[in-house]
Amino acid sequence: MKNLTILISIAVSILFSACEKERFYNGDHFFVRNAGAEMPVYVKGNIQSGIFILFLHGGPGGNASLPSFMPVSKELEKDYAFAYWDQRGSGLSMGNPDQGTFTVEQFVDDLDLVVETIQLKYHNPRIVFYGISWGGALGSAYLSTKNYQQKIDGFICMDSGHNLVEGLPKSVVFVKEYAQQQIDQGINIAYWTEARDWCATVPDMTQKENYFRYDGYLTNTNAYRKDPNREVQGPQVGALGTMNSYLSLAIFFNGQYLRPRFNILELNLSADMARIKTPTIVIWGRHDGVNTIEMGYDAFNSIGGSDFQEKELVILENSAHEGYIEEQELFVHTFRKFVNGL
Repeated sequence: MKNLTILISIAVSILFSACEKERFYNGDHFFVRNAGAEMPVYVKGNIQSGIFILFLHGGPGGNASLPSFMPVSKELEKDYAFAYWDQRGSGLSMGNPDQGTFTVEQFVDDLDLVVETIQLKYHNPRIVFYGISWGGALGSAYLSTKNYQQKIDGFICMDSGHNLVEGLPKSVVFVKEYAQQQIDQGINIAYWTEARDWCATVPDMTQKENYFRYDGYLTNTNAYRKDPNREVQGPQVGALGTMNSYLSLAIFFNGQYLRPRFNILELNLSADMARIKTPTIVIWGRHDGVNTIEMGYDAFNSIGGSDFQEKELVILENSAHEGYIEEQELFVHTFRKFVNGL
């Protein structure tokens, strides 16, 4: 009976996909195959603009599918082509990549193939990186490697996890302070006392078991949204969207496989980022508890070194980690101003 139910579900999904695909997705797509991974790239928006925004999703282990349905993405696609790439072991990527390929160097190599494919397939358009969180770190690693930055026209670095050695302890302090606030308000005192006392031990955040414990606490704070209860516009997909578009339940499971196998807890790219001479805008949420505002200043100061002038820092004063959701109009304005000025 269980197998029959699964087969019926698959059949229904295929039927919906065949009948209503155009309602949910209009664009182009291709796969990049490298070192055991088969990684999809979906291209949407204004291809005729000759400007491709290559979206570098967060995680590691996130996906580019859901962000492609964000209202800000749909708005910006009117002006530019967006390339949504699911990284190895993430999103809707397939294949059977060995655990040994989960390295920053391999992700950079994958990204270079994506860049080369876009250049070849779309006749050398201008390419701008748009990296959020881990995606900002990956963009920084790529632009710091060899002469790869010569292929890229601009870099939008948002709430980047480029230096976890220094950044994670700051986020632990954020969790501790949030826990104390909850205790003071009489909210779930036992749980938050446990969290506060554990954070106060100054755990070694290069240890994976400590990271995952901290992450459990972090997800219950307002690190991602300054006001988690405020209603904001989000992806318009729902259950039918999952069946009828390139979304699938796989996007929720791949990351859970990747994250324990890709240890980036000793990542520190700050010194390497001095090599970046690509025009850059650093966008950061003032109240980000994942990668705190101090790391925003670090990213800005590190990119290109102190003498580099083609960079800008924009702080979203009413946002945490997800400013592209919390301050959508300001984000879109900032994005367009930067890209159009390249």
